Amino acid sequence: MKIAIVADKKPGHLTQCLGLREIIKEYKRDKHIFYIHKDIIALPGFLERIFLLIKDSLYLLLLRLLNPSLVEEKFNLVICSGSRTVFPAYLFAQCTGAKIVYLGTPKHRIMKKFDGIISTKKDISKVYKVISTELPPTKFKPYKTICKSKKDCLVLLGGDGSGYDYGEKDWYRLAYEFKPLKTTFLNSRRTPEYAWKNLKENQGSDHTFIDHQDAPFEVLQNALDTHALLFVTADSTSMIVEIISRGYFVNVIELRGPIKREHHHDMINSFEKKKLLRKVSLSGLNQSRNKEDNNVREFVISEREGLKNQVNRLI
Repeated sequence: MKIAIVADKKPGHLTQCLGLREIIKEYKRDKHIFYIHKDIIALPGFLERIFLLIKDSLYLLLLRLLNPSLVEEKFNLVICSGSRTVFPAYLFAQCTGAKIVYLGTPKHRIMKKFDGIISTKKDISKVYKVISTELPPTKFKPYKTICKSKKDCLVLLGGDGSGYDYGEKDWYRLAYEFKPLKTTFLNSRRTPEYAWKNLKENQGSDHTFIDHQDAPFEVLQNALDTHALLFVTADSTSMIVEIISRGYFVNVIELRGPIKREHHHDMINSFEKKKLLRKVSLSGLNQSRNKEDNNVREFVISEREGLKNQVNRLI
């Protein structure tokens, strides 16, 4: 089976696509990935919106004219995620005779013609062919044999988003509570620079730091595998899902409650009910749980197999 991915510039979108492809079939990670504005010519966002206000088919025709020799190969499946990939991916599927699936929530009329929409949401209109999953695909897969943890705590830091809005006191409190603990910190693109700087300036005697810019997949996976206690700030859906996808139990730190509810919180509550994670406050770190939990691994294997079977039936 030949599977193509149409990707935009957002790493999170590409990660989900790579994860789904890995679930369906083992694949070379960098093979058959086509980037818009690089491998596929597309219009800037504001021009795309103008054409879409007129007619979807007009924009598809323009894309076809801009990409006269889109691909020389035939594919069985095209995977995409992110609104900017929708029309280039649909045209790509038409040109190559492939089925097409989208990861996420549908936003365009043309997506009614897609062969499948893979989503964690269960209230999407029936006009879409929805493949429901409780666990979004990620680049991580369940461990085969668990490694003996060499270190204590790994803390993955997010930032404002998903209904959360943190202040300086929240970040300083986090630095204070973890200061006496043997801890590795990993930031993200959303982590405030002042918070990351403060952690380093007020580090404990046994603290280490990994910058996300220096953390390719292998580094992050090794960090998950070699630490006994895994923590993530509550705002980061992607990091929570990645840890669970690796088969590990995760402790979710709520620096402060969300200022508004989003789908993200429904997912987290669902995971908590299934005993895949535990919410902890900074004053309750002693209630944190070790990452080793076979229930988590079994859940991930079951979800991945179910998703694979649904997509294979589609193809």
